[in-house]
Amino acid sequence: MFIKVAGPGPFAGVLTISISSIGMITKLYIESIEDIDKGILDALDAMGATTIQKIRYGIIPQLSANFISVAIYRFEINVRNATILGLVGAGGIGFTLISAMGAYRWTDAAACLWGIIVVVLLVEFFSTKLRHKLITGE
Repeated sequence: MFIKVAGPGPFAGVLTISISSIGMITKLYIESIEDIDKGILDALDAMGATTIQKIRYGIIPQLSANFISVAIYRFEINVRNATILGLVGAGGIGFTLISAMGAYRWTDAAACLWGIIVVVLLVEFFSTKLRHKLITGE
């Protein structure tokens, strides 16, 4: 749809990724907000905490790890989806890959594939480490 509206190129890919990311991130953030422990807020309320203090000490510590974890996970998905979108005309490395394959430049296509594999593995490695650190605190 965005290729028809914005024309082929990176802008259509950015629009596509952003729309799908906003929907998924919003859904997961709302679920995280619904799952917060109300007991902590009740305890802060019993101690006479102000609304700002309840947000600072009761809500933000519960949500920050989940919010960051969801954002990192979505970034991983977006890195993978960027290649696929490029294959269908939304620009980026996928477009370079499909152009090289269409022109029978197999060494260029192999270089693109290796680049994609390395980037996806690096993003996966660092995001796993970061999420583990967020969850365990180590």
